[in-house]
Amino acid sequence: MITAGLLTAVYSMLTSLIRVWGGGVSDKIGGARTGVLALTVMLIGALVMTFSHAYLLSLIGEIVMAFGMGVANAAVFKLVPQAVPEAVGGATGWVGGLGAFGGFVIPPLLGLFVQHYGGSGYALGFLIFIILSVAALTILRSFGKTACTAGT
Repeated sequence: MITAGLLTAVYSMLTSLIRVWGGGVSDKIGGARTGVLALTVMLIGALVMTFSHAYLLSLIGEIVMAFGMGVANAAVFKLVPQAVPEAVGGATGWVGGLGAFGGFVIPPLLGLFVQHYGGSGYALGFLIFIILSVAALTILRSFGKTACTAGT
């Protein structure tokens, strides 16, 4: 229990610190490109977390996911003014609210995997992040086609 709490704290701090660096990357190569790269990294981390049966490999998967999530967060805030330049404040509020909602909904869903599958549910729960990564990549691809060709 203590290790899980510690890893959760490390994950949160790492994503926050990486977000700063991700903002610089988004400024240089654009939010859409950064988002695609970051979500792909997050997807790789989630795949490792889901299919790994070794603690060290799972720990690496967690770090990879944190890196991808932090950079993806920065990319989103680069894209907001492009998507809704007339309502950046309101859109930023929605983005923050949706992020908070995810933090509220995802942990119980992870718990349902453990409840249903027992010990193997801890790893299988990361299927949620695989699904979310693929969905976000799909959405970003549709938005990003125009943004990527414009170089933003």
